[in-house]
Amino acid sequence: MRLKIDGNGLRVPSEYKPRYRTRKGDIATNVLGVCDRNLNFTYVLPGWEGSAADGCVLRDAVVRRNGLKIPEGNYYLCDGGYTNGKGFLSPYRGYRYWLRDWQGDNPPPRCREELFNMKHARARNVIERAFGLLKGRWGILRSSSWYSVKVHNRIISACCLIHNYIRREMDVDPLDMDMEEQVENQPEHIDVVESSEEWTTWRDELAQSMWNARSNQ
Repeated sequence: MRLKIDGNGLRVPSEYKPRYRTRKGDIATNVLGVCDRNLNFTYVLPGWEGSAADGCVLRDAVVRRNGLKIPEGNYYLCDGGYTNGKGFLSPYRGYRYWLRDWQGDNPPPRCREELFNMKHARARNVIERAFGLLKGRWGILRSSSWYSVKVHNRIISACCLIHNYIRREMDVDPLDMDMEEQVENQPEHIDVVESSEEWTTWRDELAQSMWNARSNQ
């Protein structure tokens, strides 16, 4: 759900630079993005410092007045950096997850947790593709920025909006040929981000049902 945009050269006051410095030592902004299955961005929150934790950015997005809306009875797929709670389904930690873990000579899933993680990774890969298209389309997102943080954030938002326009208006996106159905929204929304025993149990039941279906094949 998130992407760090290179901000080297970004006009940040010297006293604030440590907050924008990532673990790799780069100056960057942290962008939270959500997309549908058609690779259109449905929510984007740019501007958080590169050092900000994923959970902190997500909580801010949810509590904002015009923030991220999660319809009741629906959920987003998140990577392992986020909590597994109502509205956010994350993979099992401590088990293989990334798509490369299932490719080549790597063995198939050996337990329900690995099977769940494999299916989760394949489904969640849509956001990786969306971010890949975004950075592939706009060179300004791949290079150092010499603008202020405010202008830098507006550039990111503008790139996402034009990306959506291209996806919607062009019969064939030159950077991606896959087109899938849209996701509908519903009126009531989730307004907190926290871990949940109920949500963890539901994930276990979902993983078990996947494992049973695989075993019966």
